[in-house]
Amino acid sequence: MTYSRHTWRHAACAAILLPLALTLAACGGNVPRASQGLVGTSPRTAQIGATPSPAASPTPAEVAVMSSPTPIPPTATAIPLPPTATIAGETSLPAAVYFSAVGTGQVMRMERDGKTISQITFESWRLQGFNVAADAGTMTYVTGEGAGATLVALDGGGRRELFVGNVSVPTISPDGRTVVFRIDGQTAATRAFGNGVWSIPTSGGTPSLVIADDSLEGLAPQDTTAWSYTPISYDKDGQRLLLGAYNIAMSGFPGGELVILNQKGTAPIRTSACCEVPVWSVDGSAITITAGGPGPDQPYGLYRIDAATGAKKALIAQADTSYPLVTGARQFLDGTTYAFYQEVSSDVFSWEYPFTPHMVRVAADGKITSLRQDSYPVSDVLWREDASGALIVGAGSTNGEAQTEMMHWLDASGSPAVVTSAVGFSPRWADSVRPLYAGDCSHLPQIAWQPAQSRVFSAGVADLQGRLNASGQNAGTPDGFFGDQTRTALHQFQTSQGLPLRDSLDCATWQELLGRM
Repeated sequence: MTYSRHTWRHAACAAILLPLALTLAACGGNVPRASQGLVGTSPRTAQIGATPSPAASPTPAEVAVMSSPTPIPPTATAIPLPPTATIAGETSLPAAVYFSAVGTGQVMRMERDGKTISQITFESWRLQGFNVAADAGTMTYVTGEGAGATLVALDGGGRRELFVGNVSVPTISPDGRTVVFRIDGQTAATRAFGNGVWSIPTSGGTPSLVIADDSLEGLAPQDTTAWSYTPISYDKDGQRLLLGAYNIAMSGFPGGELVILNQKGTAPIRTSACCEVPVWSVDGSAITITAGGPGPDQPYGLYRIDAATGAKKALIAQADTSYPLVTGARQFLDGTTYAFYQEVSSDVFSWEYPFTPHMVRVAADGKITSLRQDSYPVSDVLWREDASGALIVGAGSTNGEAQTEMMHWLDASGSPAVVTSAVGFSPRWADSVRPLYAGDCSHLPQIAWQPAQSRVFSAGVADLQGRLNASGQNAGTPDGFFGDQTRTALHQFQTSQGLPLRDSLDCATWQELLGRM
């Protein structure tokens, strides 16, 4: 894998901002007042998490069922381990991990032994991104594409479809009560909603505008600014929302900015940034970005942005004789930044240079201390908040297209690497969130047996069928129709768990199914 491929996969600016923002992670944290939103003073900015209008839209239509749904495997595929690595199980991980599986795109959970993997989501379509709320254990994701793309919330209160149609980049608040997302492109279902960033309660309702894209209509030839926005992540307290902005009035580079909205009503903080994933510091005081691009306006290196002022400081700057290639940076409570770093001489560097960095600590004055000598091609990085180490996702080519997303735990003390059985991307620590099976069932969707003559497809039924199959029952191939075989499988599961027999998915059955995953 080359540095250029890695850089553009995580780009937060320029023409690839929107599709690649699906991999941006939401930060966890504690929010005592979940109903309060984030507000900017721009007339094109509305409150995040605003109370839905009483005139709520009808329940979103179900996503059209695929003509031949592909069964989703219950676990990821293991890849042979490097001979120098410690096998997971001999040395455990610090916590369980959620991740998106390569191939299916479904969310999986890997236990601390690094071997045991169970499936969490059971969608007929690939997932286009997921996030988990730290304080609530609520998961959100998008399944499907284009006009059929569906925003879903998943927790102990059920699987709830929140919005259908050209939706992407779901980002959930730490308290689990609000999802912000992007709407891009107009269909019959989204005609009332313009392009931009919107929010919706995870309990359901009507979306509220957060910030609208600027329109290109009526721009004069001399006009060179029109912004399009994408949500990236909340800070750990859920009081500020980080957005990526791309100047759609310009082609190519430069053209990227970061925007911080907050709930105090002050003006948004804006700062230029390109071209890596921006990450909140552990205390929320700063944002780290790692940059690099094909021109002088995107120098390589590591940068710190003050979250209060937007001021940018170079911690590792590009020199005339070398290129500092950096990824996976995060600032910790002591003010130091941990990252993966490789310095390459300008004599040998090229846009296709293979990128294999090693773990370092960077002081506030830019001093670099190596923490490990081993190096890896790195795709994603998930740090422990105590700076004890990082779970990295390796990168490589399997068939010319797919990434070999093999996960390693690298302790900052330098102990041998732990290679897991997980093959995926976008990892999230599971110990930092409440269990998924906890939750309020007052919004549990109605999913029940239907007579043959009146059966209609339901993605919720397909989800139930997948869970019943994974629990050892036989609901048949998940087809989304609640028939006799599904009812029999449901009764068998309820009997095995000592639950009352019901022809519908009740709260106790749902939470038991979710708790077993």
